[in-house]
Formats: sequence, C-alpha cells, structure tokens
Amino acid sequence: MPFIFYWPENAAEQYCEFWQLWQDENFFGAHEALEDLWRVTDDEHKLFFNGLIHAAVAIHQHRRGNFIGAARQNVRMQEKLKCYLPQFYGVQVDELMRTVANEIAPSVSQLTEKQHAQLAKLREFLEKSRISAT
Repeated sequence: MPFIFYWPENAAEQYCEFWQLWQDENFFGAHEALEDLWRVTDDEHKLFFNGLIHAAVAIHQHRRGNFIGAARQNVRMQEKLKCYLPQFYGVQVDELMRTVANEIAPSVSQLTEKQHAQLAKLREFLEKSRISAT
C-alpha cells in the first residue's frame, strides 16, 4: 500500500500505530488503533482521523468481499478528507485517496445501478451535513 506519509514528531502514539498497522496491511487493526484518538480529539484533526478510519475500513470491507460496504466507506473517506487536500499532518491525502480508490475498484465495479444511486445520495447527504456544520 505505498504512498507518501510520515508521522510528525509530536504525533500521538495511536497515530503512529495506525500507520504501522496500515503498512502491515492490518486495516481492521489500523482502524481500531485510531478510533480512541478520534473520539477524544476536538481540533482540526478530528475529521482527518475519522477520514483515515474510513480509509482503513474501506479496504478491510473490500478484502472481506463486502462490495457496498467498501464503497460506502470510500465515499465517507472522500467527503471527510477532501478538505485536507493535498497534504495534511504528514499525509499526501490526494495520494491516499487514490490508493484506496484503486484498491477497492474491483468492489465498486460489482455494484448495481441502484447501489450507485444510493452512494450518490450518501455523498449528497454528507456534503449537506458538512455545510450545515460549518
């Protein structure tokens, strides 16, 4: 899963653990490692951490054969991370998003027209939610 990232000197232990598990392709573990940190974070990193969690879960669901689950998580990741483009907190966010999209592309190709329409509605809902929250 190559793309450019590093952890900043002051990064929390859970953030470093997330990336180590990501490199080991333990995506379920990576998501678990970051979840507690995400819950207690209340600054600009909160949405970023949540987007990273969605990235890990998207790949995990894809590898489990849950096509729609992978696609939903990918949409959530994209909507949450797009405000951090192109780079944030040591991550080339644009490259991460491409990496996840490429990994789960076989899942997305299995979706029906109805499922694609559901994803479009999810994206629209997330966009409206973000706008109303700002």
